[in-house]
Amino acid sequence: MANSRDQFQALGLAAAIEFALLAGAAFALTSTSSMKPVLSGSETISLVSEDQPPLVPKPKPQVQPQPKAQPKPQAVPEEPKPELPQVAEAQANAFTEPTPPPPPVAVAGNAEPSAEYAAKVRAAVQAAQFLPPAAYSLHYTGRVKVEFHMRDKVPSAVRLLVGSGIGMIDRVALQSVQNAKYPEPPPEIQGSDHVYQVWVEFSRE
Repeated sequence: MANSRDQFQALGLAAAIEFALLAGAAFALTSTSSMKPVLSGSETISLVSEDQPPLVPKPKPQVQPQPKAQPKPQAVPEEPKPELPQVAEAQANAFTEPTPPPPPVAVAGNAEPSAEYAAKVRAAVQAAQFLPPAAYSLHYTGRVKVEFHMRDKVPSAVRLLVGSGIGMIDRVALQSVQNAKYPEPPPEIQGSDHVYQVWVEFSRE
């Protein structure tokens, strides 16, 4: 009796498990079908042949804005110019004729020494020369040409232009330029430098 009861319980348990498996399979099928997308009736599907190229929409032409017309400048009326009073022709010529330039003014220090003053300078150099005793005993006669600068009775840069060939005579000529007592220069050449060339004469007389 107990053995038949156990078999009945085993069959019931097996039937319950099989029912549970069937119920799970049915639930899985229903959930899978509900996940499929539903196509809307308003959407259309178009089939495109592989041989035909896809249709590309044409670009819309751009409309360029037209430039605005600039307003024309209005002409400004010119103001009437005041009339100048007419000047008499004689008076106009008196003021419009160019004035002649003033005569050049002599600038002190730029004038050349006069011939009279140059002669006084030569005389001063000649008066300062002396014949050395040795040349005097030999009855030497001759002349030496010297050149020097002078400003306000002060000589400088003395040099020999034409020598005598005798050293002591040439040295005496150069020393005569340094020892000479020169006259006062005229106002027009004061403060300026001038070059003088002088022949120094040597004789026994």
